[in-house]
Amino acid sequence: MAKDDEGEREKIPEGDEKQYYMPIPAGTPYSVIAEAVNKFGIELTEKEVIVPGIGENETAPLTWVLVGSRERLEKAHEFIVRKMTEMLERFR
Repeated sequence: MAKDDEGEREKIPEGDEKQYYMPIPAGTPYSVIAEAVNKFGIELTEKEVIVPGIGENETAPLTWVLVGSRERLEKAHEFIVRKMTEMLERFR
């Protein structure tokens, strides 16, 4: 997987990769999510949250998750943490 550190999107390799889900931390700005999705070639989707006590006729709440290979999600996680840390440092 080749990528440029200045924002070019990683190339998606050929073949079937196992897909994983990563919940997005609460309070993550949309701009950081969008940047991670574009930079690491992952997807943003919704997934039902498993909540005890939901009846058959009730709708389960949804949460945003990132979907991609384990390696890409680990890189995206590091990126999101770094961006959030930079944002928090501005408030010191």
